[in-house]
Amino acid sequence: MARSRVPILIMGVVLWCCLTTPAKAEYMKYKDPKQPIPVRIQDLLDRMILEEKIGQMVQIERKVASAEVMKEYFIGSVLSGGGSVPAPQASAETWINMVNDFQRGSLSTRLGIPMIYGIDSVHGNNNVYKATIFPHNIGLVKKIGAATALETRATGIPYAFAPCIAVCRDPRWGRCYESYSEDPQIVKDMTDIIPGLQGDIPTDSPKGVPFLAGKNNVVACSKHYVGDGGTTKGINENNTVIDWQGLLSIHMPAYYTSIMKGVSTVMISYSSWNGIKMHANRELITGFLKNTLGFKGFVISDWEGLDRITYPPHANYSYSIQAGIHAGIDMVMVPYNYKEFIDGLTFHVKNNVIPMSRIDDAVRRILRVKFVMGLFENPLADNSLVDQLGSQEHRELAREAVRKSLVLLKNGQSLNQPLLPLPKKTSKILVAGSHADNLGYQCGGWTIEWQGFNGNNRTIGTTILAAIKNTVDPSTNVVYKENPNAEFVKSNNFSHAIVVVGEHPYAETDGDSMNLTIADPGPTTIRNVCGAMKCVVIIISGRPVVIEPYLASIDALVAAWLPGTEGQGVADVVFGDYGFTGKLPRTWFKTVDQLPMNVGDPHYDPLYPFGFGITTEPTKRQSDDKPFLSTTTPLLYFWDFPSRMERPRIVGTLLMGILVWCCMATSANADTKMIYKDSNQPYNVRIKDLIGRMTLEEKIGQMIQIERNVSSPEVMRKYFIGSLLSGGGSEPTPQASPKDWIDMVNEFQKGSLSSRLGIPMIYGIDAVHGHNNVYKATIFPHNIGLVSRIGVVTALEVRATGIHYVFAPCIAVCRDPRWGRCYESYSEDPKIVQDMTEIIPGLQGQIPSSYPKGVPFVGGMESVAACAKHYIGDGGTTKGINENNTVIDNKGLLSIHLPGYVSSIRKGVATVMISYSSLNGVKMHANYEMVTNFLKKNLRFKGFVISDWEGIDRITSPPHANYTYSIEASVNAGLDMIMLPYNYTEFIDGLTYLVKNSFVPMSRIDDAVKRILLVKFTMGLFENPLADERFVKQLGCEEHRELAREAVRKSLVLLKNGKSADAPLLPLPKKASNILVAGSHADNLGYQCGGWTIKWMGFSGNNLTTGTTILTAIKNTVDPTSKVVYNENPDAEFVKSGGFSYAIVVVGEHPYAETKGDNLNLTIPEPGPSTITNVCGTVKCVVVVVSGRPVVIQPYVASIEALVAAWLPGSEGQGVADVLFGDFGFTGKLSFTWFKTVDQLPMHVGDPHYDPLFPLGFGLTTQPAKAHNTENVKHTSALCSAIISPCLQLQSNFAGLVLSFFICLRISDFFSSWASNMVLIFSNCCFSLLKSLLLFFLSNFLFFSHIHCVYLHLSFCLPLLYPFASLLILS
Repeated sequence: MARSRVPILIMGVVLWCCLTTPAKAEYMKYKDPKQPIPVRIQDLLDRMILEEKIGQMVQIERKVASAEVMKEYFIGSVLSGGGSVPAPQASAETWINMVNDFQRGSLSTRLGIPMIYGIDSVHGNNNVYKATIFPHNIGLVKKIGAATALETRATGIPYAFAPCIAVCRDPRWGRCYESYSEDPQIVKDMTDIIPGLQGDIPTDSPKGVPFLAGKNNVVACSKHYVGDGGTTKGINENNTVIDWQGLLSIHMPAYYTSIMKGVSTVMISYSSWNGIKMHANRELITGFLKNTLGFKGFVISDWEGLDRITYPPHANYSYSIQAGIHAGIDMVMVPYNYKEFIDGLTFHVKNNVIPMSRIDDAVRRILRVKFVMGLFENPLADNSLVDQLGSQEHRELAREAVRKSLVLLKNGQSLNQPLLPLPKKTSKILVAGSHADNLGYQCGGWTIEWQGFNGNNRTIGTTILAAIKNTVDPSTNVVYKENPNAEFVKSNNFSHAIVVVGEHPYAETDGDSMNLTIADPGPTTIRNVCGAMKCVVIIISGRPVVIEPYLASIDALVAAWLPGTEGQGVADVVFGDYGFTGKLPRTWFKTVDQLPMNVGDPHYDPLYPFGFGITTEPTKRQSDDKPFLSTTTPLLYFWDFPSRMERPRIVGTLLMGILVWCCMATSANADTKMIYKDSNQPYNVRIKDLIGRMTLEEKIGQMIQIERNVSSPEVMRKYFIGSLLSGGGSEPTPQASPKDWIDMVNEFQKGSLSSRLGIPMIYGIDAVHGHNNVYKATIFPHNIGLVSRIGVVTALEVRATGIHYVFAPCIAVCRDPRWGRCYESYSEDPKIVQDMTEIIPGLQGQIPSSYPKGVPFVGGMESVAACAKHYIGDGGTTKGINENNTVIDNKGLLSIHLPGYVSSIRKGVATVMISYSSLNGVKMHANYEMVTNFLKKNLRFKGFVISDWEGIDRITSPPHANYTYSIEASVNAGLDMIMLPYNYTEFIDGLTYLVKNSFVPMSRIDDAVKRILLVKFTMGLFENPLADERFVKQLGCEEHRELAREAVRKSLVLLKNGKSADAPLLPLPKKASNILVAGSHADNLGYQCGGWTIKWMGFSGNNLTTGTTILTAIKNTVDPTSKVVYNENPDAEFVKSGGFSYAIVVVGEHPYAETKGDNLNLTIPEPGPSTITNVCGTVKCVVVVVSGRPVVIQPYVASIEALVAAWLPGSEGQGVADVLFGDFGFTGKLSFTWFKTVDQLPMHVGDPHYDPLFPLGFGLTTQPAKAHNTENVKHTSALCSAIISPCLQLQSNFAGLVLSFFICLRISDFFSSWASNMVLIFSNCCFSLLKSLLLFFLSNFLFFSHIHCVYLHLSFCLPLLYPFASLLILS
């Protein structure tokens, strides 16, 4: 019987294996569409080997691809170069079959990662036979994008290398027709093609993350990043020489917009920027595009772009690979030598030339796009969209685009004798020119072939000649002769002639032209025809060309650009079915000697200026253009049909109706709802409604911020003041309570609410290290860590005084400690400063992930509006002189001073304050490029920009020398709110004058007021304008002081500890006979807090606010038997004779703010150095330096046993003692380089002369003298509670209480073996028990009567101990 069970057992095991093998087939998260994309990416990335990762980074040409190549090399992408097709005149089905064949090769790999197929769909699916070819880069872009996407998807392709968002600044460039304009704004607007191609991005889509709507859309590619349209003389792939401001304002805006619209990929330019090849430019690709702009899609090279990093191309391919990948390129368009690339990149990774993190970043980005595209769910294309290719609907759209893109440059020899529109019915029309009957010429480059084609047989469409024949009356004779001689023209009695000439097709470098002449025989044709008869000349070109020599003989001149396949659109307008409406997106020069010439240039003297275009009316209105009610139509049509008898009745009815309508309208008007007061309405609707009601005076009032000293409710009401502030030290009364502050703020607010529209004011204050103007507020250390929590607490304390706006944080990057505001900066390191912008969500509240970027955010009544300051470069002035000039190149500005602002804007910062300083000689308060173009337009900041205190006065030197100019310069630069703070009537009068005389446009005023109102609506001020007292207890509460104390502990940096590492002085023993405390800063709360505390310049002494000095903290901390002797500046004899165990010397800088703090020697003020010398030369000492920056300390270091940088610790000096005496360890690190001598300055990490006393990031650490193991306490307490709880059910049962006590004691004893503080643990465990014992003894004087309960109680409690028996025995 036993043996018979063995086969059964074996069979069961086999069956179990069979059943569980498929069940245990690994769950691959990356294949699960229900998983979030980041989870899928990480899961897949973790599974990939190096070969698979590098394969994903490769894009190869279809000619060298096969299913086997895709599988063997894990190729991530395939492309069709210009003219690369599966077969001549291939059908949509042929394309689909080819793409799917490659895809199946990819899907057959180990992980089955689909490839992505890309193609240059730059004006339609232009490689493909029968596709609709749209005009090159003109309007209607969104609709054209959607049609292009459908036609590209019709061939099974999901990725288009479009749009080109170059800004062509010189028409000699061979790619100028790929650019929308010379004007950055037009190019920026044309990025609307991206939602056309990819689909409309949802409003809650995270910015910077690629987006694709579905299978009817394609992934787009913004190209060519960046500056390709600005090369010298327009030479393709040349060097773009331009400063940083020019790059940002001209070539960069469209990239910001593209990223905001969810563009999935960005292609790098062949060109160089100021000599650096873009394919190797890490600063602009990784530093700016990825890190600063937050682009999360993938970056792709151009065709053989890496090869061209060197000259000649491919001269050092190993270097090119390293430079390109290190720069941040994720996918490389190889397109042929993929094996060499794979081998080279593999070598670099395996030899640590390129880190694996860079490879992972690239692959993560590529996978993100593929997941977003849905390629893992739908990798294979089907035939569902094949009928979209060249569909009639798309051709009609292309025809419309042609009509709207034509620009009429001349119409008749005089205004009174226009030639256009031409009559359709006439005897005989001459059509001439090389481009009249040539579909290839009409389409231009990038059509069927890379360089385009010549003739009518490579694709289908309508030539201009065919269109003319289709349009004219059947009785009109159309004669076509490509290049007629003058005799032919004169002898044929033509009514008029149409000459169609221009450029031959070209692409890229082949199109570079230094003369820009019309291709022969075009000029001859113009002369022969137009010299003999009335003619209209239609120019087919990708750019302006030389036309001035022929202009006099031309009656009408039309710029038709490159109209594509639908030439019928040209005839539609020439013959008047539609009017001319197009305007020049480029300046039309007179001669090439003027080039480059763009609108705004000093030498601007065009033949036709940018934006020029003559308009005409259609000869008959098209049905789609009919207005709802013609303005020329009589209003009362009914007079034509009623009988005479009916007319009086109708009139009476009409009059009665009008009367009733008027009454109703009047009544409705009286109750017209003020939409801006309706909190259910969107902000933009409320803003529009309110601004529509405002007078100029009310708008200007909103732009003003005045000091509380000059304000009153009457001033607020009369001048419609938008904001108030308290300057440093400005308070309602000395040592004012929160209620005093609230009453004052509300009084002003009531004045604002009593104005005509009741727009609430916003009250601002400098809460730069806590609510530092206010008595009893918690004063935090100046600009250190824990910023998010400090921000939350600061917001609560500010709200406690009824204030809702803080001028914080200062995100300056202090590059020279001689600057008097260095302590307001977090670091010399931009990354640290960028990280510290986490204070913004602390102040304003955590911004929702779906919140639109750039829009201000304030989380609620517990939060305040923040202000990132001082924009920009204030920490980099020459020699650290406040308000001085910051001389820095573009890269430096971008990499050092800008990152904090980019992060702040992403975190929803509500306002930005402008710096007093200049940037390369331009005052920031008057810097239009940086304020409007960069901050507002490029970074898309939607909050308001505020000046600094009297900031606009300082635009001139001396300040206020030409105040009218200062007002005009600052407001036109983009400042929205002006911190005056006193001379508000002068400002109001000046700005009113400037607006009424058109020096400042009303649009600028409206923009400023919209931004201010947006912040106010966001803050909820219209719903809750008045403050209440709900938060008053938050001011300086114990919880906040504990946080400040923690911040002090963590900010202290230990620079030296003992004469050697083996003999540390710190932590100090608490028990000592005599302890000397010395130094000017040991017992001075004002010195301890620094500037911007109670007063602008800070204060000296202990009587202006509350807190704990370092001396008091020491006394609180040492053992009661230790004697603490304080002598501010003892002489050496006193020290020697005192028998001190050790000394603590606390010295440093006196408080200061702004320019008063500029210091070219950075020495510790006397008697600090004397104190150090006297004390540390005699007794073991620790020196605590209280300062806002590194100071000269090297001369004293040898005599100092231990040295601590305490910065400006604020009101909670107890945190210093906590660490000195070892309750906590030192953990802080230097956020600034500590120099040896001031002669080294400025000096930062990475400088060639970097030789610091203590480097950036330095800091010794110590362990606490006793462990504060709160986790053990917590767990032990919980365990005790679980055990003794039943024993405490009956408080009167003494035996139960005693038993519980001993149980708790036993557990505590066990835990003390691994927790250092048994007393603490024991007290926590038994706390509730001891309370019960106390109650017991109070309520039971005679407890003997309860002894009889012992047995019962033991019986109840003991079973609970069994699970813990082994634990108790082991202990």
